[in-house]
Amino acid sequence: MQGKFQQILLLLIIFSFNFLYAQHKDSKITKLSGPYLGQNSPGLSPEKFAPGIITTASNEAYASFSDNGNELYFKCTDKGGWLFTKMDNNHWTEPMIIPYSREYRFGEANVAVDGNALLFCSSYSAKDAGGSNDLNLWMMKKKDGIWMTPEIFGKEINSEMNEAFPTLSASGDLYFFRELENERGCEIFVSKFINGKYSTGYNLGPLVNSDKHDCDPCLAPDGSYLIFCVRDRKEGLGKNDLYISFLTEEGNWSQSMNMGEVINSEAEEITPHISPDGKYLFYASNKEGNYDIYWVDTKILYNLNNLKKVFLK
Repeated sequence: MQGKFQQILLLLIIFSFNFLYAQHKDSKITKLSGPYLGQNSPGLSPEKFAPGIITTASNEAYASFSDNGNELYFKCTDKGGWLFTKMDNNHWTEPMIIPYSREYRFGEANVAVDGNALLFCSSYSAKDAGGSNDLNLWMMKKKDGIWMTPEIFGKEINSEMNEAFPTLSASGDLYFFRELENERGCEIFVSKFINGKYSTGYNLGPLVNSDKHDCDPCLAPDGSYLIFCVRDRKEGLGKNDLYISFLTEEGNWSQSMNMGEVINSEAEEITPHISPDGKYLFYASNKEGNYDIYWVDTKILYNLNNLKKVFLK
């Protein structure tokens, strides 16, 4: 009886190995090589990113790259939630679940440019492993290639209101949005990283923010502009549009402006991310039904009539 059980167990192991090998062998993504999954670079019109591989019939969003396009973190509703893939031996790996993402109930995650930190929001409560009454910001650091246990930011950043969509600048400053009291929507904040510590987060002010729902901040690698999502502004083209604000010579943010109909549609455009090399803008849109990940050359910023003079100043 024991020998029969061992035979069955051995057959199951062999079957499982062959099944997984066949999946890997036939996988589209593991045949790809080169930065950005070896995709042909987009032009000045947005294109779906890696169609049939990353962008599928499911809902995908929150695409963020690190290491000059050699790691991709994103969310896919039909593939287990928060995933990552990386280039290993010049070929991309099958997407895997991000460590701790299920336990800590990741929301709105972004990877740092160097790939050594992942930021997210969560209602997870570290004290009792239950849930808190609001969303807080967390950071998970990588050490020797291994993701460490996530750590929650302190009171200089987290409040009794919801904080979400954390994004690190190249200098370590933390951009995020916070829900305001009395149903005033959300506005974008920043916490400066000074002498190894984060300062109290402060509001970027009325030139960036509006009386609507301002969220999903994304900073250019050189800090020269900020792209974010706004819901229901009067000049908006859809339910959620992407807006942009430029850093002036005086070190202030310019009046934020709609990025125009080349980017925005009558549907929703959300979760922007600029590639670490500054060449591409990634974002999600549901203009064709499901949420899909799009990318476009950032040279498009030069061609937007309302922005050209500001950008070239």
